[in-house]
Amino acid sequence: MVRREKWVTLLSYTAVLSLLTTGVVVAASPAMAGATKLEASVGTAGNTEVKLQACSQGDAKADVSDITAKTWKSLENKPVLEAITAIATGVIFDGAGFGWRPGISYAFTEDGQVWKWGFQSDNKYEPHKLAGIKDAKQVMTDYVLTNAGEVWQIDEKKAPEKLAGLDKIKNIQQLDHEDGVLFLLKEDGTVLKWEEGAKAAEKVTKLSNIRDMYSSAFSLFLVDDQGKLLYLDGKSRGLNTENLQVLDIPGKVKQVAVDYTDRALIQTEKGEVYSYNTKENEKVVRAAHADGATRMAVGGEGLYLVAKADGTVWGWGHNTLGMLGANLENELEEPVKIAGLSDIIDVKAGTDHVIALDKKGNVYSFGSNMTGQLGRIPVTFDKWTELGELRDVKQVVTELDRPYFVRKDGSVWSFGADRVPYEVKGPTKVKTMDSIKDSPVTLNENGQIQLWTSKFSSCETLALPSRIKDFVGGEAHLLLRTEDDQFLTVEFRHDLAERGGVYVITNLRPQKVETLQIDSKLAADVTKLYANLYTFFAVTKNGQVLYAERKSDDPFTSFVQVAGLEGIRELAPEYFVRYTKDIASVWAINDAGKVQEIQVYPEGKGNDAGAIKVKLEPKTEEDIAMISGRLRITKDGQIFEHEWEPLQKQKVAAPVRLISSSYDYAIEGPGSHYHVLVTEDDKIVFIGDNPYGKGELQPDMVRQ
Repeated sequence: MVRREKWVTLLSYTAVLSLLTTGVVVAASPAMAGATKLEASVGTAGNTEVKLQACSQGDAKADVSDITAKTWKSLENKPVLEAITAIATGVIFDGAGFGWRPGISYAFTEDGQVWKWGFQSDNKYEPHKLAGIKDAKQVMTDYVLTNAGEVWQIDEKKAPEKLAGLDKIKNIQQLDHEDGVLFLLKEDGTVLKWEEGAKAAEKVTKLSNIRDMYSSAFSLFLVDDQGKLLYLDGKSRGLNTENLQVLDIPGKVKQVAVDYTDRALIQTEKGEVYSYNTKENEKVVRAAHADGATRMAVGGEGLYLVAKADGTVWGWGHNTLGMLGANLENELEEPVKIAGLSDIIDVKAGTDHVIALDKKGNVYSFGSNMTGQLGRIPVTFDKWTELGELRDVKQVVTELDRPYFVRKDGSVWSFGADRVPYEVKGPTKVKTMDSIKDSPVTLNENGQIQLWTSKFSSCETLALPSRIKDFVGGEAHLLLRTEDDQFLTVEFRHDLAERGGVYVITNLRPQKVETLQIDSKLAADVTKLYANLYTFFAVTKNGQVLYAERKSDDPFTSFVQVAGLEGIRELAPEYFVRYTKDIASVWAINDAGKVQEIQVYPEGKGNDAGAIKVKLEPKTEEDIAMISGRLRITKDGQIFEHEWEPLQKQKVAAPVRLISSSYDYAIEGPGSHYHVLVTEDDKIVFIGDNPYGKGELQPDMVRQ
């Protein structure tokens, strides 16, 4: 039976934000506010009015003509699936949600071999053939039906096993919420129920003369030999045939498509299509725009798809994850054509992903890839994985939707779905880059702080009374260091809007500026700024570590030294865990390779965070050369994650000069983290969860 992937589960549920209790996922797509005033207390100048101003159109582009980007190694170097004759998706349901977007996909060859990719307990996500299976006609999570009418039980850890006493089977359906329970439609139209460990299958009463059978995670939809559609609701009433309903469909039913929550598309023999949704008072609604569909699919949070005779695929309903179109509305009543699909002969929808089969025998996929269900984008890099080369990188930023690289000439680079590097159009002469609320923020060589939309399509400049020397982005604040070594915090507010089934941050706007007090001699000695979940940090020339003190819920007041630390050259914050008041650690390393942990947490337990508390752990690590979050590189060239299981210790393939890490975990739900390393010979290396592996809205071919 399908189980959810390992989740982070914490005890502090009282800290859950109200939006998270409904399974909301916060994503980033900010729109900048215009001309928002700030009240700033800057040194002796008193309160100073500060505005957001449009970025200058005269900013010159950096000259990158002398920088040659070598071709990166392709991640998609495996051949595509070919000679596929049929496709299917598995059913996975989890009532908690919290951003859980799992999936399973299958493809059949002409001789009945089965390719599987997606969720699997041993994390073997990539497409692979099911060993020991031939002549397959249908596959469910734990069972395979052959063309000969035999049923085989499959298991990731052992060879397939034929179920005795089950023959002349026409169709099988497995419900996700019932472990090991299988419903079987025999050729004579009767329905059997088989439970794991049972000596024999049990006949289901009141179900006879059945022609076809479909299932959600809970319920059964059955078509009898008269073309009537029967519905056995298992969501609230249990699978009791006393509750069997006959749905009022005007005409004989030809085909049905069902999602995991009992939404359905129903087509009659005349080609007319109807939709059914138990959440809408169990109404059957005409969907005339889907008439004549050759194939139908239902998935997501009310996403409806049909393949037409001309090979195109059309969709409407809930634009889950932007699968109908990234820039389209949340709900679409009229069908839109799915770009990138042609000559399609079948389409199937999983929990939150889609696969489509074309007439050449190739399989396309798009949507969520959280458990590898797209079969074309790696989910994780559990070993040192070199992507290619990019020269002159001076900073790596991993807190945004993808890694970005700031180069010595001030240009910003990244790479797309094709894994080929490209220069980001917009930012120029960038000195350093960070983010606030998942929005890019840059400091240019002119000392200006510029706030960008998520795709760098536009920006606004934070007009301040002084040029900025350095900055760092925190959870809701920026920490700025002026050229005369004053330290300012800028607080931001934002709105939320629902797009594609998730909530996104909009209208990001600064609210106020506060001065952070610091001894003038210490201020001049600060070499680098850091931020974690709760506060800001600074390291000085002589290795002191400072943190921004906050009393109660007042603004940050002053920099205070962390006692017990000396000779520190670098810090490694770890963002973990959001929406709680739990400890967020910061590690400090000195020149001798000794690492100590600074534990940071707020005093308050309710909605008010209270004063920031800092505690130095006595236990230390030794002989460490580099750190980033929990990542460690030892002096003898080993790389591993401190007290974290996923990454086992392994040999570093080349000397490393830069590391940046991203940790994205919430109070409950699937999370991810990854590391980007730049070697001394300019190779770009990934370890951990693929930042591009969460999903892809553009259809492309599944690869072996």
